[in-house]
Amino acid sequence: MKHVFNAWDELDKTIGPAPFLLFDFDGTITPIVERPDLTGLSQEMTELLKILARRYKIGVISGRSLAEIKRLVGLRGVYYSGNHGLEISGPEIKLVKLQTKCVRPLITDVCRKLSGELGGISGAIIKNKGLTASVHYRLVTQEKVKSLKKIFEKTVKPYIASGAVRVGRGKKVLEIMPNVDWDKGKAAQWIIEAVDPDGKLTPVYIGDDQTDEDAFLALEKRGITILVSEKPKKSHAKFYLKNVDEVKEFLEKLARC
Repeated sequence: MKHVFNAWDELDKTIGPAPFLLFDFDGTITPIVERPDLTGLSQEMTELLKILARRYKIGVISGRSLAEIKRLVGLRGVYYSGNHGLEISGPEIKLVKLQTKCVRPLITDVCRKLSGELGGISGAIIKNKGLTASVHYRLVTQEKVKSLKKIFEKTVKPYIASGAVRVGRGKKVLEIMPNVDWDKGKAAQWIIEAVDPDGKLTPVYIGDDQTDEDAFLALEKRGITILVSEKPKKSHAKFYLKNVDEVKEFLEKLARC
């Protein structure tokens, strides 16, 4: 895996004049924070995305709910996808992958049981995102993490056994998702095909977490895939940037081109 700035000439030729920029949110265009409800884009990043959105197609694909990610980014003319791709909205396109009347009560029930079981672990944060749920443990003391994971696995096991849900893991977060054949990679492909059916744009996908690997894999034969990681590691991405500051620097270079 090559660092983006060490392979700029190669990247510049591949990207060409018409990139389709697709980003994860947390850990990619904004730093990961201890409490997910306290995050937000910096003013500099917001202004930079505004400039890029006037020139190129832009999409944000997040594990957060669609409503939340639209509120946090707050830009018009952008393609948004929430709940790991299960919800998509943008100029002249819209997709909800599931029958929400069936899924929402299920996710609510899982969250209710987790709230009861994890109530004694300080720092555990349970987020009901409608179509998915997450348990954040960044604020949980190290000696309690093992206990939290054990309780989590025991609580969700019946739902997994029934085939109703599957579990994903990220950076100090456990994800509960409906057990359907859909992920960020399929969402990215759906958006690209809906927006650019003739294949004239070059997808550029940037993400930092395990769920972004689905998008890296889906786009490995088309476009540029960039992992955000302090060090290169095993990944389907072709390139890497170290952190959010380097993502910003990369986007500034695109804005100047």
